[in-house]
Amino acid sequence: MRFSPLRRAAVIDLLVSLAVFVACFCALPAISEPIKRLHGISFVLCAAILQFCCEGAAPLTLMLWRRESFTSYGLTRKRLATSLLLGLALAALYDLGCSWARGALLWIPFGGHGVMRRALAASPLTALLGAVMVLFSWGFTESFFGIYFARKVHGALGHAGRGWLAPGVIAFALFNAAIHAMIGQGMAGFLTSFASGYAIAVIPAVTKNSWGGILVQTLTDAIGKLR
Repeated sequence: MRFSPLRRAAVIDLLVSLAVFVACFCALPAISEPIKRLHGISFVLCAAILQFCCEGAAPLTLMLWRRESFTSYGLTRKRLATSLLLGLALAALYDLGCSWARGALLWIPFGGHGVMRRALAASPLTALLGAVMVLFSWGFTESFFGIYFARKVHGALGHAGRGWLAPGVIAFALFNAAIHAMIGQGMAGFLTSFASGYAIAVIPAVTKNSWGGILVQTLTDAIGKLR
């Protein structure tokens, strides 16, 4: 079976993005050690850059090369309210599920995120700058990688990318779950990461707007206890 040019391009983009991710993932232990020795905003900046390289550099570079726009990935005002409301609902379900499993009310976004904690420990202005970098790298960039991943799977398969069980949605949920299990989070990490990955990718699949997926990631990443 011959691939159309669009399907071939989607396969190439997906493989390139995955190759960059895997390369960063394999190099992470060696690269992260010197970063951990840094202090203050230097640590936050380097950690954020590393995260961006893992999941943001390849998709954004490929988008520029292909002349793709963010609106083509659902980052538009059309159906924005529907997307955000669904994002809030799925984030609430996720947080409540994690709270039930942990026996404690978990609701603070990035409350358990090490880089965010170190960012907020700085002076007010520096803390604000650090928090913005964390939100961009682990909020927008990480969730957009999932949206990009799912769309490229749909493109490679020639699928419309619509529906609660669209193949790209399931593929990213499984990918996200597997990666977090591999970094030592075990079965709990697999299940929660599958749930968050599914929520990120399914929102654009059912609303045609991706901002709700960005919101889910921002509200659920490393949630901490409500004190």
